[in-house]
Amino acid sequence: MAGMNVVGDLFGSGKMFLPQVVKSARVMKKSVAYLTPFLEAEKQASGARAAAKVVMATVKGDVHDIGKNIVGVVLGCNNYEVIDVGVMVPADKILAAASEKGADVVGLSGLITPSLEEMVHVAREMERQGFTVPLLIGGATTSRAHTAVKIAPAYKGRSCTCSTPLAPWGS
Repeated sequence: MAGMNVVGDLFGSGKMFLPQVVKSARVMKKSVAYLTPFLEAEKQASGARAAAKVVMATVKGDVHDIGKNIVGVVLGCNNYEVIDVGVMVPADKILAAASEKGADVVGLSGLITPSLEEMVHVAREMERQGFTVPLLIGGATTSRAHTAVKIAPAYKGRSCTCSTPLAPWGS
């Protein structure tokens, strides 16, 4: 995880570019795949319960899920139960999964600019359906300003933005 923090810092400062981040993420994914059985066995042996249940998805219209996958791994390593609903997921499927799984947090990811409006749509739907769980927004085009100006007015529940696709819980 320390290595991915370095990758995130380098990417955020413009010293590492997306192809390098993708390669780093692939290496991390293989490492996590190897370690997962050991981590799961340790959790079962200790009887530890998840800190929270997080339903995550890349919003409809967007297929870029590297950042979401990295955040999912980071959360999983920090005792969160992560339920990844997938990519190009419409609002109704995200919210159905959140309801069905009893999510404590809903996480939305998107890399392209149109994803920002889709995230606002999901936030409005969460408000309309009476959700109160925190909403985590992340992706390369997201910003704290966008979350504050566009998403917060659409959803009365708490919302925060990742400061970069590699830095979960940035605000």
